[in-house]
Amino acid sequence: MRFSAASLATLAILVAPIFAAPDALRAVETYAGETSGKYIVKFKEGVSPKAWAKQLGLSNAVDWNIINGLASNLDTNSLNTLRASADVELISEDGIMHTMAVQDDAPWGLARLSSLTPSAIQNAGLLNFTYIYDETAGEGVDIYIVDTGVYVQHEQFEGRARWGIAVENYQQFDGHGHGTHVSGTAAGKQFGVAKKADIIAVKVLSDGGSGTVSGMYVEGSIIILIRSEN
Repeated sequence: MRFSAASLATLAILVAPIFAAPDALRAVETYAGETSGKYIVKFKEGVSPKAWAKQLGLSNAVDWNIINGLASNLDTNSLNTLRASADVELISEDGIMHTMAVQDDAPWGLARLSSLTPSAIQNAGLLNFTYIYDETAGEGVDIYIVDTGVYVQHEQFEGRARWGIAVENYQQFDGHGHGTHVSGTAAGKQFGVAKKADIIAVKVLSDGGSGTVSGMYVEGSIIILIRSEN
């Protein structure tokens, strides 16, 4: 059977939307963090969330008065139906929020990290400032301290510190103290920024506080290797 050019052109016009349909699906906004498995759907003004919940058979849907939308677990078919609908204004993952922890005996430097405006009192020696931070506090995050080493047994690290490597035949020990001080600022339980993060000691500086530039390059390569193995 032969087709005329006009017939083929007509066929192409009819078929094209079929293949283009997936590209027409509305994007789902992702949540940067833990999610509940549900989706938040915001409908355009005048659209009934209850009607949509009934149409899709969503028995666990929750709708609100504050916005014209609902939240529900959605299977793939229901999600794609909503993504393709002109009734929908926005679809996003339903994220899980956590409370914030507050430290009332923080030094000025910590408090400054969580404050949008400078404090009228800037005495770095006082310990009566407020530091507000996410209660997860860096849990599950590795912080590599590239310095003079770390006294990993220090009580401020609560067992979260360990050795990565020491170059230049250095001993796995902080005979200078600077690396341990930096670790305390990064993740110490009292004055640390990320109080639950893990510390990995990387010794590139001697107990006198000096080291070579080439040693730093070697250590950078080793850190990448350690990360890839983990």
